[in-house]
Amino acid sequence: MSFAYSEDFIEQVRFNNDIIDIISDYTRLEHSGKSYKGLCPFHDENTPSFFVNPEQQLYYCFGCGVGGDIFNFIMGVEGIDFRETVKLLADKAGLSLPEHKDNPQAKKKFDKRKKLMHIHELATRFYNYLLTSSDIGKKGNKYFNQRGFGNNIIQEFQLGFAPDRWEGLYRFLKNKGYSDQLLLESGLILPRKNNAGYYDRFRNRVIFTICNHQGQVIGFGGRIIEDINQPKYLNSPDTLIFDKSKNLYGLNLAKKFIQQSNEAIIVEGYTDVITAYQYGIKNVVASLGTSLTSEQAKLLKRYANTVYIAYDSDTAGAKATLRGLDILKEEGLEVKVIILPKDLDPDEFIKAEGKEGFARSQSQAETLIDFKISNILKGRSLENVDDKIKAVKGIIPVLAKVKNKVELDEYCKKISERLRTSEGVLRKEIDKYKFKMRGQDRKNKYRNNINNKSELADALNDPKLIKYLKAIKELLSIVFKNPNLINRLRAQLKIDALAKEEHKELFTKIFEFYQEHNALEINQILQTITNNNAKNLLLELSIRDNDFLDDTEKTISDYIETIKGYQREMRIERLNAEIKEAQKSGDFTRQMELMKEVQFLRKEGN
Repeated sequence: MSFAYSEDFIEQVRFNNDIIDIISDYTRLEHSGKSYKGLCPFHDENTPSFFVNPEQQLYYCFGCGVGGDIFNFIMGVEGIDFRETVKLLADKAGLSLPEHKDNPQAKKKFDKRKKLMHIHELATRFYNYLLTSSDIGKKGNKYFNQRGFGNNIIQEFQLGFAPDRWEGLYRFLKNKGYSDQLLLESGLILPRKNNAGYYDRFRNRVIFTICNHQGQVIGFGGRIIEDINQPKYLNSPDTLIFDKSKNLYGLNLAKKFIQQSNEAIIVEGYTDVITAYQYGIKNVVASLGTSLTSEQAKLLKRYANTVYIAYDSDTAGAKATLRGLDILKEEGLEVKVIILPKDLDPDEFIKAEGKEGFARSQSQAETLIDFKISNILKGRSLENVDDKIKAVKGIIPVLAKVKNKVELDEYCKKISERLRTSEGVLRKEIDKYKFKMRGQDRKNKYRNNINNKSELADALNDPKLIKYLKAIKELLSIVFKNPNLINRLRAQLKIDALAKEEHKELFTKIFEFYQEHNALEINQILQTITNNNAKNLLLELSIRDNDFLDDTEKTISDYIETIKGYQREMRIERLNAEIKEAQKSGDFTRQMELMKEVQFLRKEGN
């Protein structure tokens, strides 16, 4: 988990970052007893169920069950891996990374990235100042005002204006001490012919600042505002810090809202994102090009399970766009397509219909399969045999990817009616296509993940289990308040007979830690646990306020007896099943042995 970083360095990063300060950047926290509480940044809620324990430096949400330490939080909310998380938190704490001390090449690259980031920060301030505080930016201001963007939006999206000058930004950055070579590598400056100097890439354009998902400026998009013989849009080239295939415009502002709604809306242009945001639709990003990439899909998958595409009708139907939608699907995202009126892009549609109108269109969005089928059938005369054959040939690969039999039945029925052909023909063609494709890439196998709510389902069906689970939780809380009970529990409870694997591991790790250290430290115990359910239970317990915990002798004895009683009943159930097996096989001796054990257990419980 720690990659190249030593445990000492990780602890140094943990020590120099306070979990309350870090989490407060993402949600507002208020005092609640010995803990803090707030709205969970990982799911949408109106009543706070997210708790942070400053003493243990841990968090837990009773609403969605997520929890962990400062590293888990940043990995979850930012959607980055552990190595990136350590870097991010080390940077916040002003700590230099140890890997750079031993690797001059890595240090050189890191230093260059840092300088390029700073150059882009300076360029952002330069463009924004000219737009908002100089007569030079009047034309840009007029453009943004006509688009309906006020000062707050201009500042939030760090919009700017590039002057109609050849060396405006170049001279500004040179005065800051940066070399020509580094400025060339930033992509903001271009060389003149015959080595006759340098000039600005962006001139006489309004500027859209592109940030990575962490909010760091990595590039720019520039749009012309006068009718001149130039490309309408001009973007930063790929650089050491910018790769358009791995980034999404606006994600730094949208990710919180995407995570809360579990939905992302992808649009095509910068102004589509900004208008949507201004109208209160804040889970919107732009693709920096119509053809989506697997890297962008992976980025979105960190924050949401469902993606809506809201391109104008011509772009949405383009082959490049459809390939991008397939990529989203391949990454496990549910893909839906918002159908906009012809000749309207999201910016225009939202301004005309408002947030409510866009929400209506979103609620009527087509599934990816429906959209593909509609796109294939569009413009075809189904009276024409050739057109009908072409339509079937286009639809068959789409239907062949439908895994659900009921869903496939419905599509076959619907399409056969529309094409006025038999379902049998469609099914035969699907089988032929699958046979042809057999043995090729099958990485999109249907995956089933149903174990998240198994404990809840068990509990809902078994009141005895509810009582048992409560006893386990309360007893664990009491143990953390009074570790001296551990020797008693070790003597009275059979850990290997506990009903849940997470309980077995949790009690085992607690006992082992206490035996070695004669004390309990939740953070350290947490590092030794491998079972995710056990981790979540420990995190939940860590943020509980134990001042009012009922830890009387009678209560402790009752909890122990509840656990032992449930274990007895589970053992009796298993023995009764074995007795039936012994009866079937005619093993009378085995049957009598098992019945004696059942009788003994029943007496023990009375």
